Amino acid sequence: MLKFKKMHGNGNDFIVIENLTRTQHLTKSQIIKIGDRKKGLGFDQLLTINPPKKPDHDFYIRFFNTDGSEASMCMNGVRSVGAFLWDAGLAPRKSLLLGTKSKPILIEPTKTKKVKVLLEQPIEFELPKAESSFLEKHGVKHYKLINAGNRHLVIATKKISSFDLDGLSLKLRKRLFFKDVNISLFNKKDKALELRTNEAGAGETLSCGSASAAAASFNIKHLGSLKIISAGGELSIRRINDKLEMVGPAEFICEGVWQRN
Repeated sequence: MLKFKKMHGNGNDFIVIENLTRTQHLTKSQIIKIGDRKKGLGFDQLLTINPPKKPDHDFYIRFFNTDGSEASMCMNGVRSVGAFLWDAGLAPRKSLLLGTKSKPILIEPTKTKKVKVLLEQPIEFELPKAESSFLEKHGVKHYKLINAGNRHLVIATKKISSFDLDGLSLKLRKRLFFKDVNISLFNKKDKALELRTNEAGAGETLSCGSASAAAASFNIKHLGSLKIISAGGELSIRRINDKLEMVGPAEFICEGVWQRN
């Protein structure tokens, strides 16, 4: 039996498992079964909360996609981890430094159900010539490749709702370079960005925190703050010196026990 809580951050839904008071191991095939929305529990990512790997970290967090692969970062997920820990009394209600596969990340509670994430400014990279040529061949001209703890291809388009995001993602992920890249569409309107994201290993989700940070990183340069509007709701992002602060919801859905099989 596996004890879990189901949560969501802005519509990005998670199964959260703590390996602090007990150790709960999962195989790749079990993760895939749990992620099945018809025969399992369903999730965008499964998160495990583990003891820290470094003395200055509070916990170590792992992120798994519905196909069983491991992701490097999930910023909607780390907000949910904070809410889980504070609600369960597994950590004092204060700032926590979480270790992840890519880099540590700081989370802070607020007086509401929202949680703050403080992150380093995402880094922009150039695409290899062969990959940029491939994008142009498929009509994609205005884009950036950003690392926000995981890699994101962020594409500017005014046709955000009608754009065939799944079709483009399928074509791109047949190429080794884009296999683990999250692919997002954005449209800027004043101090807000509309955003859609197809996450590697999970497909299109209602929200993606790291994609929101990636898109905000180069659109916020001359603004103090931005609203990121996704199908799941809104995130608020503001620039603080060389860092970004993200504020968004982290809410409980249910809890229970999964019968292993």
